[in-house]
Amino acid sequence: MFKLQTHNAERIQANHLSAARETWVHATQVLEEMESDLGISYPSALPPDERRQYQREILSLYKQNRVLSASMKSRQEELKGAERTLADIEDEKKWLQEKEVNLKQKWLCGLSRSPPLSPSLSSSRTPSPCFSSPSYPGSPLLPRKRSVSNPDSPLSPRTVDSVLQSEIDRLQRCLERLKARNERLNAALVRRKGESEQLSMSLSRQEADSSALHMALTYCEECEEACSDLLSLYVAKEQQNSGAATLRDAPSSAHVHAGLHTERFSCTEAFSGLPSDPSKSPGMNSDGRESSSCAPEVTAEPTPNSLSEEEFEDKSGVILQRISRLKQDRAALCIPQQGKAGEGKISPDTGTLAGVRSRAGSLSKSTKEEKAALSYELVTAREEMSELRGNLRLLEKGRRCLELTLMVQKDQESAEALMLESLREELGERRATQQRMVENRVKRSSGGGIPGPRNQSILREIHAALQREQTLRKRVAALRESLDSTLTDSTNQRRINREEIARLTLRYNKILGTYRSSRKKHQEQLWRLEKQITVMSERHVAQEAGLSATLQAMKWKREETVL
Repeated sequence: MFKLQTHNAERIQANHLSAARETWVHATQVLEEMESDLGISYPSALPPDERRQYQREILSLYKQNRVLSASMKSRQEELKGAERTLADIEDEKKWLQEKEVNLKQKWLCGLSRSPPLSPSLSSSRTPSPCFSSPSYPGSPLLPRKRSVSNPDSPLSPRTVDSVLQSEIDRLQRCLERLKARNERLNAALVRRKGESEQLSMSLSRQEADSSALHMALTYCEECEEACSDLLSLYVAKEQQNSGAATLRDAPSSAHVHAGLHTERFSCTEAFSGLPSDPSKSPGMNSDGRESSSCAPEVTAEPTPNSLSEEEFEDKSGVILQRISRLKQDRAALCIPQQGKAGEGKISPDTGTLAGVRSRAGSLSKSTKEEKAALSYELVTAREEMSELRGNLRLLEKGRRCLELTLMVQKDQESAEALMLESLREELGERRATQQRMVENRVKRSSGGGIPGPRNQSILREIHAALQREQTLRKRVAALRESLDSTLTDSTNQRRINREEIARLTLRYNKILGTYRSSRKKHQEQLWRLEKQITVMSERHVAQEAGLSATLQAMKWKREETVL
């Protein structure tokens, strides 16, 4: 306290001196300005140039003094900070020593309660079941072991390190194998995705071809209806003019009949390149030829016997315009050409077709089973990898805890050696003091006189010994208090760790349940998609068969019409 007051007084005095210097410099400058303004001069011992130089030097020295004082203050503050840091380090060292003592006691208790190590550890380099099962799940501290030959002696750190290293190496090898397996499964999954994309592209292409064929069929049917209407119109006209045929009408009628046959032939000529494989199709008539051949009779409109020339020309012109428009629409439509470029390519990994599948082909059971097995194997490998990562983390935590325990034990041993040495010195000093006191008493009892200065030195030594004894008692009390506080803190930390472990276990179980439910949903979605693809492929095959049958019937009808 006295030191602090002295330091404060010195600082206040330094502040006063600096303020007085600043005031003096400012007053000197003001006086010089007033003298220069009023023209007042006074005799000085120094010349003006030297006086100004002297004042400049004073100002520079004052500024330098301020800088030095500021640097000295900063150095003093740094020194105080270093002292505080040193005190904190000392406190931390004491706390670590106390914790070391506590950990050593816990270790000894754990060693007294831990099961023995497996005797085949040195040969197989695998820990016993008691080593691989901690006292509670997720515990960072691995259970301690005792030697087989000497159960009372604790396990050496080298043995524990070797066991941990072998376990970590084994888990790392297993993790590498699982990683390679996961990579293979990922590659197979990527190939499967590529095949599914190719299937979807082929399906969309087949749907586009089917829609184009449907449109072409519609145009062809409309053209057929128009041709049948035109034919019925000409038949009615011929029946009307059968009795009075002239040379002027004969060429025009022949020309119209030739144009009609040309139109009908051009309407069906474009479909000659399409597949003519007649097959049965659901939702269509089995006898396509008869249904198509009777179309002119159904769609033919009965014309009256009295048909004027203008009406005949108008109707025939409208029908011809309709036929030309249908021809233009048909020419604008792109009819797909069937090829076998993408068929027959086998995927190297699964043995299934990678390109466009055949019409009657479907997804085989072996492929589905293989996909299900691959997905299940992938999920199992991921679960095993997650479990192994958790075990590796636990082993790393246990290893770090053991290393920290060994470091604390070494520090404790050095601290114990220092404390024993200091206590021995104190004990030796006290014994020497007691021996001197006994000798002095013997001399006094025997009547021997002791000089005055000698008595003073003995009293001073006794007083110093008593002070040291009080200091030691205070240190012992402080150590007991710190030990109690450390024990309380460790108990609270253990409780917090248990709560955290329980919370993490609950969260892990929730995440695992969510993952399993999402995996199940994904598998169901995959099964639905495969089912949809199968149904769509079957439907597409049926549509192609129906279109082929319709086109074949149209070909037959065209041949009949030409004939």
